[in-house]
Amino acid sequence: MGKDAKPEQKRRPFGFRLLSLLGMDFRQENRPETPDDLSSAGTLAMASRPQVPGRTILPARLGERYQVQRILGSGGYGTVFLVRDLVIGRLVALKLLHHGLRPGGIVHRHFIQEARIAGQLDHENIVVIYTVETDADCTGIVMEYLPEGSLASRLAERGCLAEIEALRILHGVLSGLSAAHQIKVTHRDIKPGNILFDPKGRPKVSDFGVAHLPREEGGVSGDTEFKPVGTPVYMSPEQLVGDPNLDGRSDLWSCGVILHEMLCGSLPFVYKSKSTVEEALQVVMTHDPGNPLLSRPELDPATVELLERLLARLPERRFQSSQEALRFLEPLISRINQPPPSAFPDQIITSPVSLLEDVMRLLLVDGMMSPPERREIMRRATRLGVLPEVARELEAKIRREMGLPSLDTIEAYETAVRLLAGDGELGDSDRAVLESTSRKLGITDIERSMIDKDAVRRGREK
Repeated sequence: MGKDAKPEQKRRPFGFRLLSLLGMDFRQENRPETPDDLSSAGTLAMASRPQVPGRTILPARLGERYQVQRILGSGGYGTVFLVRDLVIGRLVALKLLHHGLRPGGIVHRHFIQEARIAGQLDHENIVVIYTVETDADCTGIVMEYLPEGSLASRLAERGCLAEIEALRILHGVLSGLSAAHQIKVTHRDIKPGNILFDPKGRPKVSDFGVAHLPREEGGVSGDTEFKPVGTPVYMSPEQLVGDPNLDGRSDLWSCGVILHEMLCGSLPFVYKSKSTVEEALQVVMTHDPGNPLLSRPELDPATVELLERLLARLPERRFQSSQEALRFLEPLISRINQPPPSAFPDQIITSPVSLLEDVMRLLLVDGMMSPPERREIMRRATRLGVLPEVARELEAKIRREMGLPSLDTIEAYETAVRLLAGDGELGDSDRAVLESTSRKLGITDIERSMIDKDAVRRGREK
């Protein structure tokens, strides 16, 4: 915080306000404000104070409402900030167009079109757009913040996914795209980095920045509208050549690339580089996709057929719509989800859900579950084909039955601790407030200590 910041502009960090909502009467004397507090006259709350092209603070009017926490990402056209909406009190993502990109230009028009498209798509598998903000020559899109990461980070961490998990993610992506395709929108940049996850584990399609909307539907038009845009290794053959008749089937090709990557841990084609449109076009036109059975021989034959149809070189040989792909996918998911028939009919087969519930009860028998144990439970739920929301409801039910603090309470406390320990440290005053709050919430000292230590360790690993 700058020396000239005014005391009345200070605001308690989100973690402490969350603790206050949990029942802790947090007064000013409980923890004095320090120069390291996140809120301060709209400045970036980052230790290194990195420079953003043309900006280290938000423009004046935006700075009155939004308070920057950190940079989530930056590209050639703009920067995405994690900000706190000071009016509502929630964390949101603010995508700000760089200075120098003039209003009315092609980039600016696509930027506004992105907000218009996503704003019209009220769908659980599409990132929510709240509003568009303007200030002088600055334009920004305010959207929901999804802290659970992207498919790209999940693949980087795990390499490949279980078949049922990959198919469910694809189902969510196709559902979101179906809503977009119904209003004639082609996304044109479907890739793992643009698939985000909400706290319930649902995939959400993001970034309609290069989406195509036909001119007759009110879309941006220009000489470069059909120039190949996007990430070449995820682009369809027709997108790579700049076909003006490109439609939603192009996005289905991108979905095929992603499905192969989720199942096999690699792209379906081998490239010398991953940057040029020319090389990508040459590869996809002269080579067939890799055989997924070489690395995953246990895949269901219908999954292999799904891949083949999504990655058909000619659009006419693919599914003709995202809805058609969903009609093929849904019975496949249902069938893979079914437990295999028993060779011994009189033998009792424990369902995946029942098995997971038994493990949870064993872990909670002493009244607590550590954050690493909960993360491992969620990983095993995925392997067993149990949806994250089902696993979460199981723990919530067990906690109710055993008279333990609710899962909502535990998760809220964990969120607060992670925010306070974001730099890998918890000060004495932080610990005192956390200890008092945890006792009011009925969280044992042992469980509190496990949560605190896990948050500090993960903060140091960032």
